Amino acid sequence: MIACLNVCIIGKPNVGKSTIFNKIAGSNISKVSEISGTTIYPIELSEEFKDVKINLIDLGGLKKKSKSHGKTQKLITSETLKKLKLSDVVLFILDGSDEITKNDKQLFRLILNKLKNIIVIVNKTDLIKENLKKKEKYFKYFFEKNFPNILLKPIFISALKNVKREFLLTKLYDIYNSSKKLIKNKDANNVLKFILSKHQPVFNKKSRPTIKFLRQVNSKPIIFKAFGNKLTSLSKDYKNYFVKQVLYQLKIYNQIIVIKFINNKNPYN
Repeated sequence: MIACLNVCIIGKPNVGKSTIFNKIAGSNISKVSEISGTTIYPIELSEEFKDVKINLIDLGGLKKKSKSHGKTQKLITSETLKKLKLSDVVLFILDGSDEITKNDKQLFRLILNKLKNIIVIVNKTDLIKENLKKKEKYFKYFFEKNFPNILLKPIFISALKNVKREFLLTKLYDIYNSSKKLIKNKDANNVLKFILSKHQPVFNKKSRPTIKFLRQVNSKPIIFKAFGNKLTSLSKDYKNYFVKQVLYQLKIYNQIIVIKFINNKNPYN
């Protein structure tokens, strides 16, 4: 039986969602327009690539909450939330010729809160050729600084000019394969030893929290359990540091992870 991967394309209006959908489809199925609200109902397509059936969904542009009270926009938002709930991966589209807006931030947090794997696509790079390297640093720094529980590799493209269909399908296939993997206990705990050798939790009330064992317990989404003593006193900053280091050391990209810190005197039980 062929495996399925449900993929939603999400972003604010006029960032190129339908253009990217059409590129992956190989034909102009979804209507492209500069007019906001052109795509209202989801447009869906199934595409077989290697041994995976990719169910691709083009969704209407989402506006920030303060501008989402109109009838059409309410419908777009409702349909998007339904499809997002069923998705495995989200293609989150940004406009490379623009700064990251409040709307972009709201949408990204929405996707993260649903614990979805994310591929960030920065589109319209043909409009910023001279400033491309500067913009690449800007987008990478933004995600690195603001979202500790995911490690992203943004893709910078021009959907109109220079991206190939095979390239986008391969990116989706790669995240499908990586999301199936389970980290071995040995590998997870080698990472734990490395993190603790670099930075121990700080003392709290004359004692130091100790993390003794790390284990992956789920893959969709990725969930780890960290066992030890006095872990309820771990600071938020240290937890964020720990999560980011796990991502870096295990090279987990574009997948949100959750680490649950559990007090247990004997973590091997």
